[in-house]
Amino acid sequence: MTKETNKSRIIFMTLVSALFFCSLLIAASLSPLADSGPNANKFGTFNMWVSIGMVLAFYILPLILYIVGVHIMKLIMAVFCGVGLLMCLTTLVVILTMEISPTLLVLCIATLIVNVMWYFIAFRSSSKPNHQKRFI
Repeated sequence: MTKETNKSRIIFMTLVSALFFCSLLIAASLSPLADSGPNANKFGTFNMWVSIGMVLAFYILPLILYIVGVHIMKLIMAVFCGVGLLMCLTTLVVILTMEISPTLLVLCIATLIVNVMWYFIAFRSSSKPNHQKRFI
């Protein structure tokens, strides 16, 4: 696998992760979680759109810098991905204890899977060493 292929896979998985995380925010604002307290986001409110904008900013800005060639951004995206994993795990615990929407549960699990896959794609070795040399 070439570096360009790996870079395009990281870009794709980052965008899929952003899509799932924003979908999770929207689904949570439509669920009974939106009525759980005064700081919970309700669907269509300004605070919901601010939350989605912040998530997209934390995904897109490092991704743009990574695309431009600042490769240290992969580590920064990994930190953000780890924070996202913690947030998804916390949300998953809340969903399971409150027995809320199955749609929210599926989105939460899908987001966890995509974020874990992101780590495997981002940090696996780009090529396997060829220990067997052929002489022609």
